[in-house]
Amino acid sequence: MRVTIILLILLFPVLSACTLAECFLLDIPLPITGQASHAIARSLERTVQEIRKSHRTKTESAEEQSGSEISESKTSEPEISESKTPESEISEQEITPTIILRFKVDTDQEKFGRGSSFGACYELADLLVSEKFHGIRTVAYFPQSVQGHVLLVALACDERIAAESAEIGEAGIDETNISDTQRQAYYEISKRQHIFSPAVINKLLDKQTELLQVETEKGIRLISPQEVEELRRTETFVAEPATLIAAGSPGLFTADTARKFGLINLIINDRVILARGLGFRPDEIKNAPIPSEQGHAVRIDLTGLINSDKVGSAIRSIEKALEQNTVTINQRKTGTVKVDFLCLYIDSPGGNIEASLNMASYLARNIDSAKVRTVAYIPYQARSDAAIIALACDEIVLGTNAILGGDGAVVFSAAQIADARQTIREFLSQEIIRSWSLPVGFIDSDIEIFKVTRSGRLTDYFCDEELKQLPDAELWKKGEIVKEKGKLFQIIGGKGEQYFVDRTAKDFAEFKLLYGIEDDMLLVEPTWADQLVRSLSSPGMSMIILMIVFLAVSIEAQTPGVGIGAFIATVGIVLFFWLHFLGGTAGWLEVCLFLAGVVCILLEMFVLPGVGIFGIGGAIAIMVSLVLASQTFIIPQNSYQFLQLRNSLLILAISGTGILILSNILIRTVHNANKPKDAALICETEKLADYESLLGQTGVTITPLVPAGKAIFGNEPINIVSDGELIEKGQTVKVVEVIGYKVVVQKIETSPQMACFS
Repeated sequence: MRVTIILLILLFPVLSACTLAECFLLDIPLPITGQASHAIARSLERTVQEIRKSHRTKTESAEEQSGSEISESKTSEPEISESKTPESEISEQEITPTIILRFKVDTDQEKFGRGSSFGACYELADLLVSEKFHGIRTVAYFPQSVQGHVLLVALACDERIAAESAEIGEAGIDETNISDTQRQAYYEISKRQHIFSPAVINKLLDKQTELLQVETEKGIRLISPQEVEELRRTETFVAEPATLIAAGSPGLFTADTARKFGLINLIINDRVILARGLGFRPDEIKNAPIPSEQGHAVRIDLTGLINSDKVGSAIRSIEKALEQNTVTINQRKTGTVKVDFLCLYIDSPGGNIEASLNMASYLARNIDSAKVRTVAYIPYQARSDAAIIALACDEIVLGTNAILGGDGAVVFSAAQIADARQTIREFLSQEIIRSWSLPVGFIDSDIEIFKVTRSGRLTDYFCDEELKQLPDAELWKKGEIVKEKGKLFQIIGGKGEQYFVDRTAKDFAEFKLLYGIEDDMLLVEPTWADQLVRSLSSPGMSMIILMIVFLAVSIEAQTPGVGIGAFIATVGIVLFFWLHFLGGTAGWLEVCLFLAGVVCILLEMFVLPGVGIFGIGGAIAIMVSLVLASQTFIIPQNSYQFLQLRNSLLILAISGTGILILSNILIRTVHNANKPKDAALICETEKLADYESLLGQTGVTITPLVPAGKAIFGNEPINIVSDGELIEKGQTVKVVEVIGYKVVVQKIETSPQMACFS
């Protein structure tokens, strides 16, 4: 393995800036038929378009930056430098974008992927050697043995790489007779790429021909018997020609033999080594665009705290969306659709690490990237374990100031971190083709991660443990620390593009524009009910709901009996806890704590007045329940949890302040509205309820005044209101004001017996 790595470095000495270029992987299932070739061609053309578009964007950005530097230099004294080379003069080879064509033979296909159509393969080969691919490196990769006309496509590529166990050859195995047209097509493609000799082409196509090997002063040559005398006249033979493959034997080459005679460039078994051999980090190889004209885009939301229920629901939604059946979206039948683009909309502070790993494993294992392109869009946050879900997608798009990783809603135990670390190392990193250090850094604060480079051109990020495990560890040079011990790895907005974030988008409209998602494409967004629940559970709406609840309680306290205020308060508090229950922050603990607080206050008002401890304790219990319902923890342990606690207290404080202001305004408004301008007019309009005779009289309260209640005057119970003070049951009160139906009383210091006597 070490020899292979060193060989890769020697064979690719000019890839000093490959990390600036794009690298796309296109899986080509065999055999290639006419219909399949059209789809492959569309995918290749779309990939080229993306490369050209990206190149233009980078060029414009560089020009803008260069322009700004020039304008700044005009304000200072000019400097003359003879050695400076403009960025625009960097050679194309240094930033060559790459397209890898991986030829795959599935288990249900014919042996070695036989059956490819010559015409379909020639069209693809002709496309690959056309001007459309000028400046783009194409690589054919054979992870398995391959035969048939698919080799014509491989001949059209700039480089060929095969696995150690692969055998390639017998291009004409599906033909009974090789026509001159077919033979000339192979000659033409081979000549354009300056590779195989006609003798090799003939042996690949027709096993009845003989292939000789001869060594001259210019090296080893593969020729046919008919070329021996002609070659002898131009070159000196070191040894006489020997038969390499006899007539009648198939023109089939092992990887070692093919590498020896230049039929392939490298032998690579692993995609990770393939990526690094081509000058890229493994995660920088992206899947080529899916060439489906009938495909649709689907958006699945994963918001709030991560838990098993949400992950299960998201997985079921994805499976339903990927089924090619009649789909109903937003109560509209769309017919039979095929989904080829999956947007996973993540806005989460993390939560359950086991559920997050389950979701990431499903995305990596169960969704074929060759058929469905998965993109994680994070407009605001995907903290802690939620970031691992994003890494399992093919691409990641962050909002302008979105947070990926860092402190989350839950602080995991050492056992949870150890289990998750093992899962990421042994399984997930292999599936998503990434190094395991950075994903582990999202949940493990003890790991230290460095930026490392190989030969000054290839950059990656490893901890010491992963670096030591590399077969070419001695070739990597450790650089700056990108994650210190004691902190979780975190990326903010566009800064993530140096790691594994692919793009940034300020909003979802720009996200759709980035991927060319048209308005008429099927985009499954949340239903109106989902959007309503999400809006109501936001911090702002929580504050408004609490203000309405407190205001309703205040109104109810100033009116006799049970009225509309109590009903509104009950509905509001039920809505508050239900929304936070759906969000995963509230549970039975918070509900029980709130109910206990209400019971304590009722005991203070009606059973044990004057004690005080029940009223104070009940109020504290209610406030604590409201705070806990907005968060997942009791005692904060990281920066995110401290921020959440601050926000919860802020919401409660603003709600309390708002209710005091609104209550004061409401009381003044009602008081002024009920205040008579003419006492005689009030008596005239309210003859049936004239309480003027009670003015100055005393009575005994038969209910607590909070501030409304009842008292006995003589033998008649009267609805009364205190002048603002809370008065207990059995206290002597005196009528100090009568306004229509409203009888205002004031507590007086005298015994109940004297009051009754009077």
